[in-house]
Amino acid sequence: MLQNIHDKAKGWLAYTVVFLISVPFALFGINSYLGGGDKLIAATVNGEEIPFRDVQNELLQQKQRLSSILGKLPAGFDDKTLKSQALEGLINRILIRQEAENNGYRASDSEVFSIISKTGAFQKDGIFNQQKYEQLLASNRRNKVSYESGLRKDISNRQLFDGITQTSFIPTTQASFYQSLLNQERDFETYTLKLDDYKAQVKPTEEEIKSYYDTHSSQFMSEEKIKIAYVQLKVDDLLQSVSVSPEALQSYYDENAARYADPEQRKVAHILVKAGGDEEKAKKQAEALYQDISSGKTTFEKAATENSDDKIAAEKSGDMGFFARGDRGAEFDKVVFSLQKDQLSKPTKTAFGYELIKVSEIKPEVQKTLEEVRASVEKDYRQEEAEKLFQDQVEKLQTVAFENDGSLDPAAQAVGLEVKTSGWFTRSGGKEGFTALPKVIAESFTNSVLNEGKNSVLIEISDVNVAVIRLDSKEAAKLKPLAEVKDKIKQSIVDTKARELVITKGESLLAKLKSAGNWSVLSENGLNVDAVKTFTAIKRKSSKPSKDVVRKVFATHAPKENSVAYSNTILPVGDYVLIALKSVKDGESKLDDKSKNMFYDALSSRERNAIIKALREEADVVIFPEQTDN
Repeated sequence: MLQNIHDKAKGWLAYTVVFLISVPFALFGINSYLGGGDKLIAATVNGEEIPFRDVQNELLQQKQRLSSILGKLPAGFDDKTLKSQALEGLINRILIRQEAENNGYRASDSEVFSIISKTGAFQKDGIFNQQKYEQLLASNRRNKVSYESGLRKDISNRQLFDGITQTSFIPTTQASFYQSLLNQERDFETYTLKLDDYKAQVKPTEEEIKSYYDTHSSQFMSEEKIKIAYVQLKVDDLLQSVSVSPEALQSYYDENAARYADPEQRKVAHILVKAGGDEEKAKKQAEALYQDISSGKTTFEKAATENSDDKIAAEKSGDMGFFARGDRGAEFDKVVFSLQKDQLSKPTKTAFGYELIKVSEIKPEVQKTLEEVRASVEKDYRQEEAEKLFQDQVEKLQTVAFENDGSLDPAAQAVGLEVKTSGWFTRSGGKEGFTALPKVIAESFTNSVLNEGKNSVLIEISDVNVAVIRLDSKEAAKLKPLAEVKDKIKQSIVDTKARELVITKGESLLAKLKSAGNWSVLSENGLNVDAVKTFTAIKRKSSKPSKDVVRKVFATHAPKENSVAYSNTILPVGDYVLIALKSVKDGESKLDDKSKNMFYDALSSRERNAIIKALREEADVVIFPEQTDN
């Protein structure tokens, strides 16, 4: 199948600029949640289900990303559009993963670790740090297994695309032709009919407003909204309920003494020879350096400065600083903590390549006394005891809420908490707080909670935060009063009729322009010829006068000699632009490496598009609009 996709993707590359697509790879895949049998399904992909709550979660993440970039969501970014995009993205991810798995693409442990070790967030002084890696995952409520599993899938997906796109080829003559088109320059003139000028001509009557209201009543429905009652249980809320005695702290300290010791540290210097694509060559180079240093032909410091591929350490004669066990992986630890002071290791294969390692200083482990670390011991003790209590309380909350599903009061009393009530919110969720949480929103609108009036299943918001909810109040969607939406209707009528007027006028002028061959038709129709604007030597990538106008200019056929080619475009704001293309000048066709890479990337992007399109056409995808349209 892959070869068929590849063959279909090969074709005449459109001469216009090809926009690169972004194939979404979710680092952690589709989120999974705890839930009972009452699960709403948004779609299935070759039998694999996409829960509605995953779409809801993806939607909220999209809105958060857009808001962080744009400050607020612009007009047009409505929930229905974003929800559709979220679902499409989830479908494509599953299709890509399924195809990668079906074709045997697998990521090795070394590939996974290579990416992890090169991630800046997991490094300390430019070197991978195991402790920092684990701490960062823990702070984001992640664990190594799920993170590395998601990363492994991501790598497999990329392998799938690389297997197709790396064989992409574009002849130099064809690329030169595209380069000439890309650098082409065009001279043209424009005249703009402003939509706002025509809006002033539209005066909606009361009858028109009422008729629009009656005809388009579905547009003026309020959203269904609800309030929920909930009991929320968090580890943090249990910390202060843990009693602490001197005996308990002493016992905890004794059992966990290793946690309160400064571990043995070793000052390490190394020479790194990266394997690249030739592992045998790297191994031989490392062995040669080892022989030169061991025989006294050169010093370790000089060899590190001149030969190490770790350029940061090379500037310090190979010095990497102090390391404790676990800072840089098991392979590194095995060598470093087996060496004597000033002893040089033989070439050692690690995830980074081949390394020669030397220990120049050893700091022994130092055990701290209870008095020195009492605050930390108490904090850790409270945390562990609170987590134990939390597990007991979670089981109790879940059981009592299930056995008494007509009320939350028994469950709240069982765990010593109060029942809280939220504010109103819709299927899009609240603006902040508890009702803005994706799992809470999804569970709130399940059939058992919304329509049957039952307590929800246990909602695991995180490992240390759970809740049970039930419906408190519900307000059905209803038609808004005419008075409330009258201004909106009036504006819609004005916009629609003004667009009709400006298009009618524009089409009439365009026909007359093509017949007359000059702008004199403007004055003949009571318009100002002086408002015609001239643009010269405009290239395809220019944003002047606007990208929409430039796009239309370059889509217009070049005029014949001593003539003008007329066309038009309608801007997003509704303005009607008349265009007179005067001349076309071919651009420079000489190719540099940057241009070649650009055309290769465009072709690769085209093929990636083809892969996704072909997968979608052959897949059994079922979308349930009753879930996604709500």
